[in-house]
Amino acid sequence: MWVLFASINPVMEALRSLFVKKASRITEPVIISWCNNVIPLLIFSPLLFFIDLKFNGWFFFGVIGSAILNLVATILYMNSIKHGQISKVMPMMSFSPMFLLFTSPLMVGEFPHFWGIVGIILIVAGSYLLNITSSSGGLFAPFKSLLKEKGTRYMFFVSVIWGFSANFDKISINNSSNLQHITFVNLFIFIGMTIINLYLGNFKKKNFAGNYKNLAIISTFTSGAFFFHMTALSMTLVAYVVAMKRLSGIMSVILGHFILKEPGIEKRFLGASIMFAGVLLILFS
Repeated sequence: MWVLFASINPVMEALRSLFVKKASRITEPVIISWCNNVIPLLIFSPLLFFIDLKFNGWFFFGVIGSAILNLVATILYMNSIKHGQISKVMPMMSFSPMFLLFTSPLMVGEFPHFWGIVGIILIVAGSYLLNITSSSGGLFAPFKSLLKEKGTRYMFFVSVIWGFSANFDKISINNSSNLQHITFVNLFIFIGMTIINLYLGNFKKKNFAGNYKNLAIISTFTSGAFFFHMTALSMTLVAYVVAMKRLSGIMSVILGHFILKEPGIEKRFLGASIMFAGVLLILFS
């Protein structure tokens, strides 16, 4: 069952990315980030009255750790997109499953089987190749830009942060429930983003005008992505779920080609095929 949830999550994220692209044309990314957590908070908060709440030190350690890290990651992510070229910054996201191979055994005591590790490596490699195009400056252009472009450095730090934050999610879920964790982590991130936007003076009607529909759709897909991702985390190894999450790259390429008419889908077929092979190894490991 975890495979189903982990597979639906990247679909949600890929669909959300289409509307993020549309919304960002007239709305600041930091405002979009705030809107991200509005509908999840409205959907999941009432459920707290119908589930058994469990509070202990490990729950708060996990949920607060996840919220802080994801808040920082969101800010770095938005700055990365602002200051860097997409073709150079996006491949950096591919490496979070690799970091989890080192952090998960230490933080949550999880270590994949041999073929599971091979599958994760294939997904990372395929995801990287998926984002490399002939116009991006070559296979190692993203690594070269780490030395001279802060946008790429920001995204690399995001990948490192995600290599830790998913473990905090698992700690929180193991000491509560996926619904309790989703609600509280959304609440803490929402509060943090609210403070940041208040400080920046972003809560003005003109900053949202003409974009309400896109922002609502983004937040709706975020709700689904949260639910399926956290539910999958509660059922299997963190590294497997995060590796499957990278399949959003394949979905983004497909949707970008057929909906946004972006070229180059044929050149990305190799990366997609390698990722698919990695998924099969994880499933049968």
